[in-house]
Amino acid sequence: MIFRSYLIGVFLVVIVMLSYHLVYAFGDEAMFLKASSGTFNHPHDLTLDPSSQYLYVADVGSHVVKVLDPFSLKILGVIGKGELSAPHDVAFDRMGRLLVADSGNDRIVIYKVNGVNATYEGELSSNLGSPEGVTSDSRGVIYVTNARLHNVVMFKDGKSIGVLGSHGAGARQFVRPHDIELSYDSQLYVADPGNNRIQVVSPSLDVLGTFEGDRTDFHEPKYIAIDEGNWLYVADQYNHQVKVFNEARKYLATIGTGKAGQEIDQLNGPEGVEARSGQIWIADTHNDRIVLYKWKMFEP
Repeated sequence: MIFRSYLIGVFLVVIVMLSYHLVYAFGDEAMFLKASSGTFNHPHDLTLDPSSQYLYVADVGSHVVKVLDPFSLKILGVIGKGELSAPHDVAFDRMGRLLVADSGNDRIVIYKVNGVNATYEGELSSNLGSPEGVTSDSRGVIYVTNARLHNVVMFKDGKSIGVLGSHGAGARQFVRPHDIELSYDSQLYVADPGNNRIQVVSPSLDVLGTFEGDRTDFHEPKYIAIDEGNWLYVADQYNHQVKVFNEARKYLATIGTGKAGQEIDQLNGPEGVEARSGQIWIADTHNDRIVLYKWKMFEP
């Protein structure tokens, strides 16, 4: 029975990966679906909850996390009013708790959430200085990027257990690191905007390599997403685009014209991206809106 369940799991993973390879081969174009109509004030990174029923947006200028219906983009409620200061990032841990990079208060706030309802459960603040990115792995380890301190901090059971980085352009250095995401092959991708690159780091905080140069042409890459096909999405702020790379990290597609504007196909300083099930949500930061795209191959 256990072996049969294992085979079924492997089969499902193969199907997902094949579907993404088909998109790459036959339909590597994202189609605009809609833009939000609610009020946002400099929205940054965003994430779906594990069930994909709610979209959580770190709305920096409003000092709250806004909760949206992911398909209508209607605002359903807010979290952290009067508690947060310029939140920049949101993520879920293995227990389904919402982690908020409360940048203005130099901490990570942990909430137990149920849709728009949130209960404060605790916070992390040791060794933090303007944290702008947060993620968690299956072991319960939480990783945080410090924009002001130019490093990455690792937490376990509420305690800081490791630090990587200092200010600079070397292999173990960062300039204003922002987002941090865990890939499906257990590698951490750290947005290093001041160096116009993404650094790849192991779960034990060893630098494995960098993602930069002519093949990326990044200009202040701030926030990233990795979908279930292990594709990498980069919100490339001052190129006014989201760049997409496949599981082998080869360039696949670009969303946005590269010219700042308010037309349907234009982005203006995007600083957030989420991707799941063939759909892409983008925080179009300087247009104060959330936009939704979908890969054409996933159209019925």
